[in-house]
Amino acid sequence: QRRARGRMSTMQAWVLVLCLLGLVYLEHVGCFMATAQVHCLRVSTGGSKSSMLRPLPGSRCPTRPLRARTHRGVAVLSAQSGTSRSDQNGVQLPDSNVKEVSVWLSDEIRQWLDDEWIPRDIHRDIGEIAAGAYEAAREKGVNEAGDILMEVANKMMEVNLYEADVGAFDIANKVTDLLLINDGRDVCCTAQPYSAGPGSSSVAVEDDALAVPPEAVAWTMPGSSFDRYQFLQQAIDGRAEPSVVDRAVLESLGYTVRKEAGTSVYDPSGVTDDRALGISSFVGNAQSCEVLQEMLEENLEEQNKEEEDLVPLVEALVGEAAFKMAKEEGDADFAMREVCVKWLHFKGGY
Repeated sequence: QRRARGRMSTMQAWVLVLCLLGLVYLEHVGCFMATAQVHCLRVSTGGSKSSMLRPLPGSRCPTRPLRARTHRGVAVLSAQSGTSRSDQNGVQLPDSNVKEVSVWLSDEIRQWLDDEWIPRDIHRDIGEIAAGAYEAAREKGVNEAGDILMEVANKMMEVNLYEADVGAFDIANKVTDLLLINDGRDVCCTAQPYSAGPGSSSVAVEDDALAVPPEAVAWTMPGSSFDRYQFLQQAIDGRAEPSVVDRAVLESLGYTVRKEAGTSVYDPSGVTDDRALGISSFVGNAQSCEVLQEMLEENLEEQNKEEEDLVPLVEALVGEAAFKMAKEEGDADFAMREVCVKWLHFKGGY
């Protein structure tokens, strides 16, 4: 019993020591949290595709304005912590065509929101308010991109955005992106404008740029596996628009679609196989399909598979009888669509 009481006393002593250490730790952390100056920003998508900067609860935003600077040719907005000569003046925007640019901004913001989400009346209101904030800032003599961003953000914070899917900084960032693009600067991670802005310094569409046919401009990759299977069915039997099938194949090869001087063009910057460069169509283009067939065979070989492994898929899509008939007749158009479908299934995620 004495030994048991001794053990209990020892345990109670250790518990008491641990409790005291815990209290000291909590007091220390509490003092630190109370006095620390936090200057953090949280990136919150808020359910949108674009990022929205919001202060962390209990934190303070930087009192210095955001400055636009360039890093390796790309315009970047950041909180300026010093007054170095290179960033001292930020990115100064031209003060001409302010009213015309304001009208352009309003329409661009509305179209952007309608495309990102669904058309809503509030999108037009947001565009007009953001453009008005830009115009008001310029009338006050604000010409620096980061300062304009803050002027627009402060104005949008006064607006009830409950019906919208974006926040004040989403809109302010988009306005600044558009202004920088209109000034001829490269801006990363943003869509190109729907139309060239007034006095735009952006580069015109290059002569060799691959323009997206009108029928394929609005197309997007089907989201569900069922919809993708249906798309393959329509592609193999000819119901799908050839330019839409071409876009699906081109995107699977690394092409992206961007706006350039108001025109949708294919951007080959993501293409990893040089053989795919310069190709604009596959359906109806035997030479392009030969290249695609060659690439398909190489990829199948790398995965220790054969093209015959894809035949059951094509038969299921078009029917065994129709497949057999097309092969017997040597249907060249069917053969080109077949190559596209096999590629989309094996490499495109369809």
